[in-house]
Amino acid sequence: MAQFEPNKAINKVCDAASLPDEVRTVIIAEDEHLLARSLCEELEGLGYEVLGMASNGKKVIELARENRPDIALLDLRMPEMSGLEAAKVLYEGMGIPVMIISAYSDREYVEAASDIGVIGYLLKPVGADSLRVSLSVAWRRYLEKCQVKDECKQLEKKLAERKVIERAKGLIMQSLGLSESEAMRRLQKQSRDTRRPMVVLAQAVIDAQELMEGAMAPKD
Repeated sequence: MAQFEPNKAINKVCDAASLPDEVRTVIIAEDEHLLARSLCEELEGLGYEVLGMASNGKKVIELARENRPDIALLDLRMPEMSGLEAAKVLYEGMGIPVMIISAYSDREYVEAASDIGVIGYLLKPVGADSLRVSLSVAWRRYLEKCQVKDECKQLEKKLAERKVIERAKGLIMQSLGLSESEAMRRLQKQSRDTRRPMVVLAQAVIDAQELMEGAMAPKD
């Protein structure tokens, strides 16, 4: 396997909770039919389900839309649309991770693949053992990055909610002349009484304030 480091920013549609622990389904893009057939047989022999084969980048995108595989294995150089071009569409647009299988180990290709989010780069000829190990390692790496992405999203959500609550608390303090702790307890009590999340109530306070300010604003 070529020296390879996946891109720093994992795809925004990645959702670790919805992904299987291991690769189950695969699609292939290879313009040489005999190589595609050989790769298909190796994958099936390893227990993977091959959902289809395509001879170029455009066709593999259509195949991905129809089948939604866990992963796509793409040749680098293909007619009509290259493997890298197709990988960008599959990964960024559809959330389908990609492994490149190519005879070319040039640094520029490997770096370009890394930049667009390819999770593995395997050199031809590909043996069954190498294919199995490479797929497993690449998938684990992908799951780990998805998990990190999900954790970051959760943290961002909590911070955003905290800002809303803090703003609403300030409005309550100002309008009712309460201390910070009193305003917070008021929000917490209302949340318990109404069985609604505190951030929802806080946003309602902000919306009401903005509505009132808008109504009081001088008309042209």
